[in-house]
Amino acid sequence: SKKIMILGAGSFQLPAIRKAVELGYYTITVDYLPDNMGHKISHQYVNCSTVDRDGILKAAKDLQIDGICTFSSDVAIPTVGYVCESLGLLGVSTNAAEILATKHRFRAFQQENGLNCPHFLMARSLDEVWNGLNNLSFPVMFKPVDTSGSRGVSKLERPNRLQVETAFNYAQSFSRSGIVCIEEFLEGVETSGDGILVDGRFAFIGITHKRVQNFVVMGHSLPSNISQKDRERIAITLENCCQILGYTDGPLDFDVMVAPDKITIIEMSPRNGGNGIPSVIERATGIDLEVGALKLAMGDAVSFPSQFELLRGAGSLIFGSSERGILRSILDKERLSQAVPEVFDLSLAVHPGEEVFPLEHNGNAIGYALFDCEDAIDYDRVSKEILQALRIDIAKQE
Repeated sequence: SKKIMILGAGSFQLPAIRKAVELGYYTITVDYLPDNMGHKISHQYVNCSTVDRDGILKAAKDLQIDGICTFSSDVAIPTVGYVCESLGLLGVSTNAAEILATKHRFRAFQQENGLNCPHFLMARSLDEVWNGLNNLSFPVMFKPVDTSGSRGVSKLERPNRLQVETAFNYAQSFSRSGIVCIEEFLEGVETSGDGILVDGRFAFIGITHKRVQNFVVMGHSLPSNISQKDRERIAITLENCCQILGYTDGPLDFDVMVAPDKITIIEMSPRNGGNGIPSVIERATGIDLEVGALKLAMGDAVSFPSQFELLRGAGSLIFGSSERGILRSILDKERLSQAVPEVFDLSLAVHPGEEVFPLEHNGNAIGYALFDCEDAIDYDRVSKEILQALRIDIAKQE
């Protein structure tokens, strides 16, 4: 059978790994954590960091893979591009992957190509911050350039020296390169989603209602909270950006800001999204974007209906802890579904006996629940019932 290599084997990659096996692909998972659940499902495991380009390229050559991809993680995207380009596999180019995986390079790309983007500066030191900060209008956002999941992100309303230093140091602590992007705050309605590009156009795009609290993503749902006209504007904006990049075939996860006069891409990535976005879209529309991404990576044909209607409303709820401690207990999927019948899936990144940290970014989430909901009001109702029913018990640590 054809061989597919999937970078990452954690809880967020599990659904795609299962689907790759079900599709009949010989599935090879790669990361440096041998106990990750995905390795127990795949046919073969390679112990190698997902950012080790040459190590993974050597393994890909030795194993004679037919395709490579990753899910729910940006750090492995440049490696995917490097292997695709080196072996002539279908996927994103190295240049496009590196642009999309680093925030300051993506902002520079937008600026150079006349695309909507906030004014920004990049800095490796506080001196560089102070030298460029006067060119920006407050409020501003501080972001590490090479990580995801809202890690290290903060907002400053005014140029207070102590707060600037704190925000810069916090962002830099999450940046592998030590580079921080400071950009003007965007006004509008922030939304997210996933799509599949074929020949430079969306064969399918699902745009979700995104829920954010203190810059931490708390969930997604369909139907979305924007108009059909705005959904069309988003699709055109994303397609145009991808065409300039030369990325024409594959998955696309995105965050955009919708304003009356413009659509601004906050970030996008040539992969499927995390936090259950593909599962929410599949539940609501019947269209499986993870299967589409796997098939495209392998060069197999994919097809989507030219038009679709929502089968039902669906949502995801991300949950975590307000304090550091040890997770003593939490309801499993079966008991949660009994307590809240709308729930159809539960994914845990932390299990009883393991340490939890405050939900300051999505990397600290305990997990997420997926559920049916009719609309935004119903989403709020079911979310509250889930949080009550989970009975998350945490032993505090001083």
